[in-house]
Amino acid sequence: MGDSAKPSHPKSFTKYMSASTGRQVLMNSTLRWSSPVLFNDPFDVPKEIAYGITPADIYKALGEKMYSLIENPPNDTAHLKPEIRKIIESVRGKTIEVRKRFIEESKKDPDPYQPDNTLLQEFQDLWRRLLPDFRILCLTESHTHTAMWMHYADKYSGLALVFDCSEKLDSAWREARPVSYGTETMSLFTAEGWAEIFTLPDDIARKRILELATYTKSSDWSYEKEWRITSYKRPNDTGPYTDYRFDPKELSHIYLGPLIETADVDHIKTLATKYPNAHLTQVKIGMGNEFVFNELSD
Repeated sequence: MGDSAKPSHPKSFTKYMSASTGRQVLMNSTLRWSSPVLFNDPFDVPKEIAYGITPADIYKALGEKMYSLIENPPNDTAHLKPEIRKIIESVRGKTIEVRKRFIEESKKDPDPYQPDNTLLQEFQDLWRRLLPDFRILCLTESHTHTAMWMHYADKYSGLALVFDCSEKLDSAWREARPVSYGTETMSLFTAEGWAEIFTLPDDIARKRILELATYTKSSDWSYEKEWRITSYKRPNDTGPYTDYRFDPKELSHIYLGPLIETADVDHIKTLATKYPNAHLTQVKIGMGNEFVFNELSD
């Protein structure tokens, strides 16, 4: 399979940045993995989960979820919380009439499926504690995207670095996961979404929350084709970020933005000499509203 970890996994990733950041990255052979508390986009990794949702909201939604499961019990219940699984398996072989009567009787009980109120608070407190120590590196699939050059490379005056996913070098990029774009992230902001989470075993629920908060974004951002790698702070870190080193051999291309300053180009050319596999390319804006790539000679 070559150097690619998985058939569907990109063979390389791009990181856009300003020229000043690029100089630091190339000087130190490090990339900054940030805590989500530093993210500018308020619709990205949420700072709070279940914000504005009360246990009573979830209790009501969980009841409706349970009635739905009883009326149409799934064949596979392995993903359900044990006490819920027991209920669903007990009615699965019954007729629809019996299941409907079961639901009607359940509705007479004032607290048939009330979740543990402390569990929601536990999830919220856990998230607040985790967020500052969480580390995320954001990457993308392409070095040719106009909007990415505009927003993340200092309005075309920065650069884009391309890193190969090398199996031989055990590249961290091989662990990257794609961001899912759509409405699924809203599960963390609705009672119905939390009712779904509360049907899961606690350990699976925690993983689900982390996945939804980290790897889902609004479809408005789908053009970014973002991939992410997650980690946690090191013991000696004092700020909400960690600068992790990468192997110089992993850097395969350095693309210089079309509006980059000449002084930055000269500095980056010098720094690029320590990267044996890196091709230095000047990006220009062509006549047909597209980029032109001119590889620079040594």
